[in-house]
Amino acid sequence: MEATAVRVLDQPAHWRPVAPWAAGFLLAALGLQLSACTREDGVKARGDGTALSTPVVAPPWYEVVSHAPGPAVTDAEMRRRIEESGQPWRVRDLGTGIEMVLVMPGEFLMGSPEQELGRRADEGPQHRVRLTRAFYLGATEVTQAQWQHVTGASNGFFKGETKPADGCWEDLQEFLSQANAGLPLGVEQLRAPTEAEWEYACRAGSSASFSFEGAPAHEVLNFNDGVVKSPYVDGRLKVVGGRMEVVWEKPPSRGCRMGTADAGSLPPNAWGLHEMHGNLGEWTADKYSPDAYLNRGQVAVDPLEVAVGDDARTLRGGDWYKAAEYSRSARREAGGVQTRSNRLGFRVARTL
Repeated sequence: MEATAVRVLDQPAHWRPVAPWAAGFLLAALGLQLSACTREDGVKARGDGTALSTPVVAPPWYEVVSHAPGPAVTDAEMRRRIEESGQPWRVRDLGTGIEMVLVMPGEFLMGSPEQELGRRADEGPQHRVRLTRAFYLGATEVTQAQWQHVTGASNGFFKGETKPADGCWEDLQEFLSQANAGLPLGVEQLRAPTEAEWEYACRAGSSASFSFEGAPAHEVLNFNDGVVKSPYVDGRLKVVGGRMEVVWEKPPSRGCRMGTADAGSLPPNAWGLHEMHGNLGEWTADKYSPDAYLNRGQVAVDPLEVAVGDDARTLRGGDWYKAAEYSRSARREAGGVQTRSNRLGFRVARTL
């Protein structure tokens, strides 16, 4: 009996070297690919020419931390939709150790109403946004331990493994480049969230200035309610016990940290995300444009202000050094791609 002719699948031209962290689960994917072939009749086949009954799929990029939404998810609608999706709610990225929570697609009002206290012109007009794809978002900002694990380098002005890393847009791109190196085919890359994704996740179903109830307080938000006369003491930046020492014009209230809080140490919002308000300003993928919302119409679908080269990016969330109004859900700021600061950090996303 004449043997069936087979043709081994070619190695993709864009196949990249395997990063050390990826070796464990990438071996499985590589083994499947080597054993898979295509017959002359176009059917995917095993090495012996028999047809595959199921398609070859990439192994998961995560390990499950919690399949069902935890008690942190207090928004009943998001909890229901996550449960119905069949996808795990909280996962740990195998390459970076970053824990991420599932955010289902939906619609929300982006921007702020004209009467909101502290509102700026670039937050309007308020408009409806529809996000069409689910995504995972870091439960916290990227920590110094995670940064060290991926890059081999330390990064953080306020030292501590569970403190968030800080830096500029270009720092984030280098981190993502290393984190995504060697990913199997079919796995979405880690990336910065879009501005719309960020605000949607920050609001967590809320239309108020903040996702939490009540007035800003140090127990739920890392901000500065004092007035700094000078950030320099004796001509230099001075940190004592993880706290920035400054010259005050008006001292802050009791509980003001004057430094970053540990990742995950403040209460989560209704979707299980920590420190979306305050702590560090977070980079988003969008080009900053003060009139970005002007021509979006009644409903903007998956909006993105495309950035090119050195275009300034949009920062969200305020930071530990600024007043609470800078941490409002709708607040937007511009950041140059090389602007490195102990007030700017990172939160990563991955499309489902």
